[in-house]
Amino acid sequence: MLEGFEVTVDVVKEHMREGDIPQFVEVRHHRDHDWNLYKARGAVRIDDDQLERHLGEIPRNRTIVLYSTCLGDEASIRAANLLMKEGWSDVHPLVGGFNAYLNAELPVENIGKAIPAARIMYL
Repeated sequence: MLEGFEVTVDVVKEHMREGDIPQFVEVRHHRDHDWNLYKARGAVRIDDDQLERHLGEIPRNRTIVLYSTCLGDEASIRAANLLMKEGWSDVHPLVGGFNAYLNAELPVENIGKAIPAARIMYL
């Protein structure tokens, strides 16, 4: 179990080293185009306006770490508050979101969608 409400990647990384692997939940803004090729390993990806419809995908018996790909941490904080209101107790928004996760070199997995290299080059 993680201490406090918001957690940093350093705290998450230390817990992961000790074998305490949280369930990651990626909270995406429902109007953003999904350019991401990767997510945190094992993460559940949910649009912010669909969270209540997908509560069954989030385990209650594990530490939950929410992160967002949006600027700021507001989306993951709102989602964490909703989960706590719905009865989850070990819920923590990740400070710095997915960028902090990537910068800490934590494990990622491919989302599985193919985007042609030429299209990426134009971005």
